[in-house]
Amino acid sequence: MNDKTLALLKNCTAIERECAELYHWFSDLFRDDRRASTLWKKTALEEENHESQFLLAEKLLEEMLVVPSRERNSSGMELERVRALRREFTVNPPDLVRALEAAITLEEELAGFHLEKVLVYSDEEHRKMFEAMMAHDREHAESLKKLLAELTGIGSPG
Repeated sequence: MNDKTLALLKNCTAIERECAELYHWFSDLFRDDRRASTLWKKTALEEENHESQFLLAEKLLEEMLVVPSRERNSSGMELERVRALRREFTVNPPDLVRALEAAITLEEELAGFHLEKVLVYSDEEHRKMFEAMMAHDREHAESLKKLLAELTGIGSPG
């Protein structure tokens, strides 16, 4: 595979790391709300698992035959967007509702990013592995939406 594909996978790995770190930070920030802190911690650990899957993809790149369907810059822009969000929240910590809203938006956007917009898999089993990972992102968004609905009384949990 070419360097462009490897760079793209590295960006995807970094996006998962950034999300995990943001959610760990939220877990600490909202530690007084046990339910919220636990949800943030669970979501962070799942993002770390996704990061591990991308690290594996980097190592198995030749066998996986993954090719980029979009320019590497797209993944770089997504990575920078996540980093900017972390910087913003570090300077201006959000309340729980704002944190949930931001995370829901992030998870919904990233759920299809890797699978639908960035990578093309020539092997069906590898595609299924990444499809399962993206399903977890959709589940993250639903869990976050449920908590947001419970806190605000607005919207439905699913």
